[in-house]
Amino acid sequence: MKQLFRIFTFDIRNIFKDIISSYMVFTPLIILIVLRLFIPSVESSSSTLAIVDRGEYAVDSTLIAELDAFAVIKTYGSVADMEKKLRGTGSAEGLYRDPVKDQYVSVMERNLPKNTFFSFAAPLIRQHYYRSHYPGAGYMNTFIHTVPEELRDRSALSPVATMGGSIFMVLMTIICGFMIGLGIVNDKESGTMMALRVTPLSKRDYYLGKSLFPLLLVLAYTILALLLLGLIKVNILQTYIITLIAYVSTILFGLLIGAIAGNENEAIGIGKMLSMLVMLSILGGTLLPQKWQWIVMWSPYYWTYNALESIFSASAVWLDLFWKSALILGTSGIFFLLFKRKIQQGLS
Repeated sequence: MKQLFRIFTFDIRNIFKDIISSYMVFTPLIILIVLRLFIPSVESSSSTLAIVDRGEYAVDSTLIAELDAFAVIKTYGSVADMEKKLRGTGSAEGLYRDPVKDQYVSVMERNLPKNTFFSFAAPLIRQHYYRSHYPGAGYMNTFIHTVPEELRDRSALSPVATMGGSIFMVLMTIICGFMIGLGIVNDKESGTMMALRVTPLSKRDYYLGKSLFPLLLVLAYTILALLLLGLIKVNILQTYIITLIAYVSTILFGLLIGAIAGNENEAIGIGKMLSMLVMLSILGGTLLPQKWQWIVMWSPYYWTYNALESIFSASAVWLDLFWKSALILGTSGIFFLLFKRKIQQGLS
């Protein structure tokens, strides 16, 4: 255990001394921030009404209750406060009641004077007037604002969060594999690995020590991704189980780079080539029709993405995750057997 800890601390020092490794530690944070900027807010994905609800310009409370079913309602005490909202950030439509003319006034944000199109609230207000004068009459219009039956199983979360978050997590496993591979190659190139052979350190402790910091990094970025992308309400236990299982393919990725490459430049080139193959399987999982996805099912990263996407969209069940986890381990095991001799020769 003491030897394992020494390799772990030695690896951390080397990572932060190396520019490329340091870059791989902090770049995912920038990617997460960019993804977060693309997630639409509640106000940008639905209509927002800035309504005066107090004083002589107040909108009738019954009408506000009816509008609340169709839009995000923001209430203000005066017309001046409501107009401040329209001049601020976001997109909204103002509404107040003119006591002199006894009619409702809809204020369109940044609207041209010649533009006379109806506001979002106009048809709802007309229906409210009609129902107030003829309470026994039916509705003039039928507004369907519920989710269609064929879309009920879809998540309310933005696809940028669910799909983007899944792709980000797969990208993190690739980056951590890169870090393991670069660490092994740098030790080979500097003669550190040769020097370690005359110490009591076992091969198992060495490779576990090299894998420990990347594992902690991917676990840290997992919770950070859930927080920044608004996915904190998903099943965190399922997320971490899939992340830990997928780390098997991360170690394989790193060992393969470490075994094949003779120096850092070769490691970067080999890592890029392997990353392109991996990302092709992810693109296949997102772009190919369901009947053609068998083409990319050879990749453990495809099953990692598939499992995480189902978790983030709140459609995952434990049995489904069980067999997907088995496929991640199974495909990773097949690739290990295929490249076992190459890995042993390259690391010996």
